[in-house]
This record gives sequence, C-alpha cells and structure tokens, in this order.
Amino acid sequence: MADYIPGPDASFQAWQSNFVTYANANLAALGLVAADMTPITAAQTPWQNGFTAHIAAVNAAKAAKQTKDEARAA
Repeated sequence: MADYIPGPDASFQAWQSNFVTYANANLAALGLVAADMTPITAAQTPWQNGFTAHIAAVNAAKAAKQTKDEARAA
C-alpha cells in the first residue's frame, strides 16, 4: 500500500495544511476532540517556518550562483 503522505516538501506543505484545516473543521465527524489536534498544530508552525526559510535559502543560493557565474564570464 502506498504512503498517503506526500514525499516532496511542497506537496507535503499543501497536504498538511489541508489536513489540519479539514480535521479542525470536522473534529466530531472524525471522532476527535480539539486536544487531539494540539500536537499536530504545534508541529505545523515550526515546519512552515523551516520550509519557508529553506525555500528562501535555495532562492538566495541560486541568485548568488548566477551572480558568480556572470562575474566569472565577464
């Protein structure tokens, strides 16, 4: 059976955001209470902050490489 949690970070980001939103909106139907979501929502913020920082670092590295390559070519 395939894992239902996506592997790529961007796909995971979308999946977990949707999961938290859906679960919080449907607690009773899922047999949950708000406290069941506490560990998940507590982990969501550090993940989102880390993912955002990673994307920014990747983009900065790409820009630095382009600047370096252009300087070398000149």
